[in-house]
Amino acid sequence: MSRLLHRYLLQVTSMGLGASHCTGVWAPTEVSITTMVLAIIFVIATVPGNLMVILAVLFDPNKNLRNPFTLLIANLAVTDLIVGALVEPLSINTHYRESQGLSISMSWFSQSVYFLCCTASLLSLAALTVDRYLAITKPLWYRANTSYLRVGIAAALVWIFSSCFTSLFFLVGFVAYAFVFANITMFCTIFIFFFSYIRIFQYAKNQIAQIDQMHDSQSEQNKARQRAIMVENKLTKTYLIMLAVFLSCYIPSCIMIYLMNLCHTCSCELIHWLRDFHFVFITVNSLINPFLYAFRLPNFKSAVKRILCGGDQIAPLPAPNSAPAQNHADTRRRNASQVQRINQRDIEAWEKQVSTNASDAPVSVPN
Repeated sequence: MSRLLHRYLLQVTSMGLGASHCTGVWAPTEVSITTMVLAIIFVIATVPGNLMVILAVLFDPNKNLRNPFTLLIANLAVTDLIVGALVEPLSINTHYRESQGLSISMSWFSQSVYFLCCTASLLSLAALTVDRYLAITKPLWYRANTSYLRVGIAAALVWIFSSCFTSLFFLVGFVAYAFVFANITMFCTIFIFFFSYIRIFQYAKNQIAQIDQMHDSQSEQNKARQRAIMVENKLTKTYLIMLAVFLSCYIPSCIMIYLMNLCHTCSCELIHWLRDFHFVFITVNSLINPFLYAFRLPNFKSAVKRILCGGDQIAPLPAPNSAPAQNHADTRRRNASQVQRINQRDIEAWEKQVSTNASDAPVSVPN
């Protein structure tokens, strides 16, 4: 496999890719300054946002974020944090020196870290796809076999494969590697998106339809089952939104890479704009991701608030005469205890039956 990929990369390098007529032509000052200013803005927003996501999962102040999905989200946040804390500052330095006509050193380091993070983001989305597929289509197997150790192994494999793939950058150079990366990214992300929608989201809709068709759908057990499925569906919808944002950032960037490498009649100024803005489109994805978690997943928002406000100080203590509020809190605790006392064996048996029925004869959901 590695030999075939290496041979393909060597063939790409012999295709005459890249705007060779712009070799040695410096970027216009306005291009460098624009990219530098955008990188400064991205650093200010990317680093705190992703750092808070990682801290929320690490400390978990509300004790409700330790699950495989959020751990994989934290791994993706680590990738985005590296982009904001390392790739963006290196970009600021590079474009500042470029705008001043100074020599640029260590460009290979910033480019290799950039491609490492891009590859890790793509593989992290692939890991999230597997997680959502198993959680929705095989809930019993997912609960019995998914552990922190296996999630940690998956996260480690993401970084190992990303490092191995990025090492090819040193063999073929920036131009050929960027072109190959664009092809792989376009194919993989589009495949993941359609697979996720067809196999995962539609399966989840079928599960909800089966619950609604049950005669005793208003029983306490079925209400609990429906709530459990709704939680998984909300996580799945958040994942699909993340994937859509990823596509909206990476596909324009890949198109710019194609133009940058195949347009031999484009002006050098346009080539430099394409070179910088393909970078901008990819790095803006690292800025958007943490805000998606916060707005789509209330648990993340609550955990971040508790961290920022110093733990238990997030909610003020009730006044001495607040008997109605206290009674409401007692009622909520009693309802939560009642839900927890539902027979787990019945729930698992029902889930097994739903999985069997869905695989044999899926229910069609009217549009």
